[in-house]
Amino acid sequence: MENIQANFMNQKPRILLVENDPRAREAYSALLKYWNYDPILAVGEGWSLIEDARAKARQARCLLALIDLHLLDDYDEDDTSGLKLATQVGTIRAIILSGNPNQTVLLEMLDKHKDIHFINKGASAEEKRRILDTEMAKISAVKRGLHISPPELMNEIAQTTFGALTGEYSDQVADTLAQLFPNATGLWIEKLDAGSSVSHASVVPRPNSVVLRVAEDDLEPVVVKLARAGKIGIEVRCYEKFIFRRLPGSFIARLERFAIQWDIGGALYSYIGDFDVKTFSRYYQERPIEDIRECLNSFFTVSWRRHYERGRDQSNISLFDLYGLVWGNWYEKRVKNFRSRASLYDPGVHQKLGLPEPIEWFKKNIAENRAKDLSFVENTRIAVTHGDLHGDNLLIDSQRNAWVIDFERTGEGHALQDFIELESDIINRLEAQAHSGDTSSYYRMCLTVASQTEIRELERSEMESADPGIRKALQTISILRSLARQCTEITDARQYLLGLLFNTIFRATINNNEKHHERQSRALILAGIFCHRLDHWNDPWPPEEWQHILNTRRNYA
Repeated sequence: MENIQANFMNQKPRILLVENDPRAREAYSALLKYWNYDPILAVGEGWSLIEDARAKARQARCLLALIDLHLLDDYDEDDTSGLKLATQVGTIRAIILSGNPNQTVLLEMLDKHKDIHFINKGASAEEKRRILDTEMAKISAVKRGLHISPPELMNEIAQTTFGALTGEYSDQVADTLAQLFPNATGLWIEKLDAGSSVSHASVVPRPNSVVLRVAEDDLEPVVVKLARAGKIGIEVRCYEKFIFRRLPGSFIARLERFAIQWDIGGALYSYIGDFDVKTFSRYYQERPIEDIRECLNSFFTVSWRRHYERGRDQSNISLFDLYGLVWGNWYEKRVKNFRSRASLYDPGVHQKLGLPEPIEWFKKNIAENRAKDLSFVENTRIAVTHGDLHGDNLLIDSQRNAWVIDFERTGEGHALQDFIELESDIINRLEAQAHSGDTSSYYRMCLTVASQTEIRELERSEMESADPGIRKALQTISILRSLARQCTEITDARQYLLGLLFNTIFRATINNNEKHHERQSRALILAGIFCHRLDHWNDPWPPEEWQHILNTRRNYA
């Protein structure tokens, strides 16, 4: 894809022109071209004109529509088909053209649609252009002359799968930023934690979204999430339902503004504290365990406390169903048709340990065996969860206050879910073990996280490891489990392990190509260990015959 910065600066704003008089249509089209717009002409008569307008608005990803009030009958003062169309052409702004002499009636009518503007057909060309330019400057980066720096980052965004969502209409990215910052003349953008030496360790890619720190002119920066249009719409609704004025204290993200285009949208979040923030992923790599303990305690016992207090007990329910409330049709979309290639499995682990194939085990014992669903529990607790609490959605400021962004999956679910997701994220970010010659520390960790029958902090001996990365991971897991028990009052470790299994399978099935081969292999090994543990819940753990792997130095996957 070409340089998006250069591309959007060269793209003329597209205006949908809907006029039932062919001669007037051509006249307006000529004016729009002269004024440096790209007119998209709807053609036809009556209802065919209206249908053509709807289709072309989407096809050309128009930014604004200029619509004649009377599309069906020029001589019928009661014909407001143009106004009705203005409410049916997606998310674009509309301006109504009318020569109706009864301006009072027209203005009263438009007063009910305050987002729709009006141009009198009898106005001068200069007046029409002034109104068009004023309205377009509110929504178009090009028309406002908005400068977005650095241009290299705009080009980098274009190369992502998110950037590809816009197709040939890459100006939607810049126009989304223009609408999120309606008064800006310049924006400085950077990826959150850009330049982090550990950024490569993320195993939670945002294939269809981008999170930026954005500074408007000389103002303090904010966080902007760009994603699919539908995803932003869901995120806004979840924020309004579960977050707005429902969390205590000041250290929460505040959704100030959102904008939705045809293909993409954006949400702007501000924050009351200082904006020297880092993602938890980076903070975790840089800071000692006591700082990590403090920020996790800040989030779970302060920021999210009220949701846990308002939780409710639930009897006789499938945890698989509970996760479906948050993740939607994740099984049908990711797991059901996932084909586990034999090359993903390390025979030195799976065969010697007798691990089950986790995808098939999951299908047989949970997802496709509802009569004997092994995730069925007699008692648990339901609460509002963030629903996607990985280390790139949890942000830490310089005072160790923790706050979150990205509320697309926020809603009622398993009260343990956020603790489990963050633990799973920590385990899956242990990239170094993928390439080291000694994997014994990694295996010890896998067995340790599956060992509990009661949710509790780990014993000191359980956190010992020759590998400092593994030791820090186990210390953090201990903190999370202690907080999970404190906040939810759930003690059943089997529920925790089932959640870890769901998360591990979720991650293993995100991608199925050679690029992610090693990552999938590790996830499948871990999932296999969890499945074995669930199959032998009442047996001693770990099995005595497994002890040899703890002293084995070898590469896997």
